[in-house]
Amino acid sequence: MKKTSAFAALLLAMLAVHQLMAVPPVRAAVSCSGVMNHLSLCLEFLQGDADEPGDRCCKGVKAIYAAADTAAERQATCKCLKSAYNLVDADLYATQTLTGLCGVPLSYTISPDTDCSEIE
Repeated sequence: MKKTSAFAALLLAMLAVHQLMAVPPVRAAVSCSGVMNHLSLCLEFLQGDADEPGDRCCKGVKAIYAAADTAAERQATCKCLKSAYNLVDADLYATQTLTGLCGVPLSYTISPDTDCSEIE
């Protein structure tokens, strides 16, 4: 009887582990505070105090881009970027060239007029 109980317990434990491995991990949604933190590394460039974005800035831009891999996350990121644009009084040219200068293929330009709901 003890062998059967031990075997049943082991089988249940193996099934539980298998179930946990089969469920994809839950990703955290894009947070506006996270976007703002990464973007804060670019303030000098965005406000016109630097001619080009620095390495830390571009790492932040790439982190923002990598975190937004669904349409909903890209739309949420866009909304955060629009808010950031207004908060930091960013230079329009700097915001529109930032991603290209950092080697990030953004499919939209960051401006107050961007319609984030249209981003795929």
